[in-house]
Amino acid sequence: MIRCTPFHPYAKAGAGSATLSMAYAAAKFADACLRGLRGDAGIVECSYVASQVTELPFFASKVRLGRSGVEEILPLGLLNEFERAGLEKAKKELAQSIQKGVSFINK
Repeated sequence: MIRCTPFHPYAKAGAGSATLSMAYAAAKFADACLRGLRGDAGIVECSYVASQVTELPFFASKVRLGRSGVEEILPLGLLNEFERAGLEKAKKELAQSIQKGVSFINK
């Protein structure tokens, strides 16, 4: 089972509180997980997971949840030029964040 989280734990980089949005995201994701584990069909939520959607080892994607947890990581789908440019920009920043997290875990 792929473990994942529906929100970034360092929201606002310590410059404020994202507690309410994090709590809502956690509650929504927990409900979706429980419905998936119950066997409900078609449970799709966004989650930051280990994946091959991009060349990065982790990425936020839509996932299909089921009895075994994350059962499928869905592709991004068609992107227009503006979206592709934004994705490339975001991947550069995300790659740095991933490396920082991996280095922290490996200490």
